[in-house]
Amino acid sequence: MIRQIVSAILVGCYFLPHMCRAEVRIAVIAPKTGEYKMWGDELVYGAQVAVDEINRNGGVKGEKVKLLSIDDVCSDNLAISTAQMLAVGLENKPSVVIGPYCSNGFEQISQIYSKAKILQIVPIHLSYNQALQKHKGMIRMGGFKEQAGRDFFRFYNTHFAGKKVAVLIDSDNKNTTAAFNLVYDEFRKYGKASLVESYAFTTDNLEAEAEKIIASGAEVVAIAGSPKKTAKMIRELKQQKKDIIIVTSKYALGDSLFEYAQDYLDTVYFVALPTMDDNPEFAETLVKLRLQGIDMQGLNIYGYSAVKTWEDMVNSADSFAYDDLSSWIQKEENGDLAEKFLFNNGGGDNPLHYEFYQYKDGEYVVIK
Repeated sequence: MIRQIVSAILVGCYFLPHMCRAEVRIAVIAPKTGEYKMWGDELVYGAQVAVDEINRNGGVKGEKVKLLSIDDVCSDNLAISTAQMLAVGLENKPSVVIGPYCSNGFEQISQIYSKAKILQIVPIHLSYNQALQKHKGMIRMGGFKEQAGRDFFRFYNTHFAGKKVAVLIDSDNKNTTAAFNLVYDEFRKYGKASLVESYAFTTDNLEAEAEKIIASGAEVVAIAGSPKKTAKMIRELKQQKKDIIIVTSKYALGDSLFEYAQDYLDTVYFVALPTMDDNPEFAETLVKLRLQGIDMQGLNIYGYSAVKTWEDMVNSADSFAYDDLSSWIQKEENGDLAEKFLFNNGGGDNPLHYEFYQYKDGEYVVIK
């Protein structure tokens, strides 16, 4: 079934080439349906804005660019199958793949693109081990998930120092826990291990599980779970203790937040990648886009920047060829490329720091 879905996207290009004809193709692999649709839509939108801008200006090296967005529903199997189908695309193979958004099958997916000589740009965060993997023709832009754990501790010390913390981890979905893995280590490192305790939670009896957390004396709760489960737990905790402080990943909620927890968002904080509003490298770009009526929020700027990164690579290397671009990446990734393009500033020694938001008046507002 998975292979059939991806095949349906590509078959038309084989037998009806006039429908897909484009000298240069970019594929964005992101969830366009399912619980993570909101964030996939942002990545695709940002990429489309960049493609439209490039085409208005005459294309890349005179060639028009076509954007293909493929829905992987954050499924490992579908993301891998998508990579396999794109890899055998012959003349319809994309010049570059942006994504995937969900990185659980990252190692296998990246190997497929590398062997197929398809450039891969990963615009959002990876685990530290994934980010260290070396594949020819790959750029990692978004920093490390584990940094969110360190930044949670920094945020805690600034706003909630001394309060007892409970870390809730979805027992059925270990893929959502990477951002909080270092919370325990950070508390231990600074002699505050007694202030943090971890719990696994399920949806079997959220009321009882919330009661247990509150009875433990926890005043701050960090939740790492699937979207629906996290949103339901927020609602249950807030119903039992209105002023309890909750911290969770902005990307682990999506539409479920508004379906289950919209009326319970006081003292709820969301950790996410920075908006880039304060980044001098992007200030001019953001102003230019706003003058066109385009306001880059959330992951939009990451999708946009991934496409513009590829454009700059092609222009700098003076080539679309995979081998030429891969050689250019290898030469530049510790120099100008790191400074100009990579949001993690090129490595773990100077990582991208996460920001904390609250949802107020219909938008996410940064809390300093």
